[in-house]
Order: sequence, then structure tokens, then C-alpha cells
Amino acid sequence: MITKWLHVDTRVGDPWVIPIWRAINQAVEAGKAAPVGDEFRQRALHLSTRLTMLPRIFRRINQECYALYDSIATRQPHHEWTATHDGYAFPLDDELEHNLLLDIDSLLFEVNSCCELITTFFTLLHQHRGQPIPKDQVGKKIRKILLDAGQDPTWFVQLDTHRNFFMHEGAPYIAVDLSNDVDGQYDLLIMKENIKDFSNSDKFIRLSELSTIVSGFELSKPLIQQYLVNFFV
Repeated sequence: MITKWLHVDTRVGDPWVIPIWRAINQAVEAGKAAPVGDEFRQRALHLSTRLTMLPRIFRRINQECYALYDSIATRQPHHEWTATHDGYAFPLDDELEHNLLLDIDSLLFEVNSCCELITTFFTLLHQHRGQPIPKDQVGKKIRKILLDAGQDPTWFVQLDTHRNFFMHEGAPYIAVDLSNDVDGQYDLLIMKENIKDFSNSDKFIRLSELSTIVSGFELSKPLIQQYLVNFFV
């Protein structure tokens, strides 16, 4: 039995929920909405905590990629591969390699988790206001919000596809695209299997594609936030 313990002070720094919470409280004070219960507070805390975690993953991946690119600057001609020539695998520091793989995996999981928590929060607030949305229509509603604001929401389909693969079917492997090597500018290739041919884009993801997913997610947050604020005005 646990009879004594220590709570660690967990600082939640992401402010996404705050304007929504303020709008809810103002609607309650004006008699336009019923007070929200503890379930909403817990959901808001879960969401804020995960949103606070995300920038750490983004920073770690950037730092690890810079370290990787610095490392491969020491490569020799026999390390380079082409469609007609097999090279030798570059000996990357084991700690760097597996930290990068772990953080790529974590990025897909955490962004997807934040999307699911935002969707759940969105659904609960509609139910609270007496305007429930059928479960199979929530995604379409959010998609319309993004489209109406001029944002391309296809990043979410890519996120869902890649996250599901690495969660349920495979593991990531890395290579570096040297095709446009100008002043050490590369693109990381995240392979879904150990391939020697990059003609099939279904078998790998570019780091730049992950950046597009992250940008799409970050651009969607203020749009959904503003919608929910207006929903309680």
C-alpha cells in the first residue's frame, strides 16, 4: 500500500486551451452555458501536457539531424550509394542513431495523440453545448474548418498513415539523400524497410515531409482554437 509519496511539479506551458477556457467561463457567468465538470478539466490538462511535450521532440530531432549531417561530412567516396553502385554503410554513432529513430517514432505518435485529444475535446464541448456531432462526422467538421480557412488538411492523412505503419507494422531506418549536396544541405530519408532503391516513395518518408505534417498541425491549432472560442461567445 502506498502511504507516502512525492508529487513532481509538472509545469504545463502550452497556452492553447486558455482562450477556450476563458470563453467557457465567460459563457457560464453570462448564463449562456452550463458549468463544465471535472472531465473537461482533466481533458484540458491532458491536452495541454502533451502540447507542452511536443516542442521538446521537435528540438531534439533538429539537434540530432545537425549532428548526423556533421558526422557524414567525414564520409569517404566508398560510403556513397547510387542506383548502379552499392557503397558501404556509414558507421554512425550508435547513441545518435537510436536517439534519432526513437524521436522520429515519438514525433509521429505524439502529434497523432495531440490530434486525437483535440478531436475528443472538440466533441465534448459540442456535446456540452447541446450540439452533439456524430462520431463519424467530427473529422469532417474539423476538416471543413481548416478548408474554410484556406489550409490544406491532407497532412493529417499522411500523419495517420505513417503513424499506423510504425506503430503496428514496422520500424524506422535512416539514410541520407546526397542528391543535392550543396554546402552540407541534405534531406533525411526515413525508410520503412531496408531498401536499396528509392523509386517507390511508399517505402520511405523524407524529413521534409514530416516537417510539412508538423507545420500543418501547428497551423491548424489556432484555427480550431478560434472556432471553439467563438462557439461559446
